[in-house]
Amino acid sequence: MGRLDSKVAVITGSGRGIGKAHALLFAKEGASVVVNAIHEEGIKQTVAEIEAAGGKAVGCVCDVTRPEDTQRLMDTAVEKFGKLDILVNNAGLTRDALIHKMTDTQWNLVIDVHLKGVFNCIRSAAKYMRVPEHNGRIINISSVPGTSGTIGQINYSAAKSGLVGLTRTVAREWARYGITCNVIAYGYIDTRMTREKEEGVKVLDEVVGIPKKVRDDIIRRMEMRGVRFITPEEAAKPVLFLASDEAQFITCQVIEVNSGVEIYP
Repeated sequence: MGRLDSKVAVITGSGRGIGKAHALLFAKEGASVVVNAIHEEGIKQTVAEIEAAGGKAVGCVCDVTRPEDTQRLMDTAVEKFGKLDILVNNAGLTRDALIHKMTDTQWNLVIDVHLKGVFNCIRSAAKYMRVPEHNGRIINISSVPGTSGTIGQINYSAAKSGLVGLTRTVAREWARYGITCNVIAYGYIDTRMTREKEEGVKVLDEVVGIPKKVRDDIIRRMEMRGVRFITPEEAAKPVLFLASDEAQFITCQVIEVNSGVEIYP
């Protein structure tokens, strides 16, 4: 018997990386999963892996910055599986630059995806979750820069910090329906966003990652403390806990998952 048996979950940004790990683990634990991304290729791969393992999943291409898309995403969960129990707001990207070099485009895109996108998803889910005795779960994915700030990521840090206020407001407004809303603030996770920028991996036509010199220094400092990058599979476990019945009395919280040390400069 799985910890999420009979539950229906929407997980944004689940075509790859951390979101994909969430989707695979949720399905393994019995949830029916709506897999989301802005590109169909990743969605198809995640859905195929879930179904190959005996799980239930459906894909939905949508851009979380567009309210009409997020409404279609939530409608898909109800149309395909009959309800919506769990919402994991995971979609994200980076557009790094020092403050004086950051463009309006870089600022607006990151704020729109990480903050407006979460608002869009929660607002779109309201008609399905904001009902008596719903007892649902909302987990917003943040990062240590949102609690401490970090050099070169004023847009990302501001957006992730904004998620804290957003989360605590939802937790208070929707507590009457038995819904919990929490934030997971991760440290460094091994994804394309944290690999060497020199590898040339692009997200929405822009290279992402951490410059090798900076990344090597991060790894050196982490090794001195006896820690390492978290794998996506490891990162998914705290989210599973918050989505489960075991966390029914945990709400309005920011939970840092960062190996227990401050690892950002």
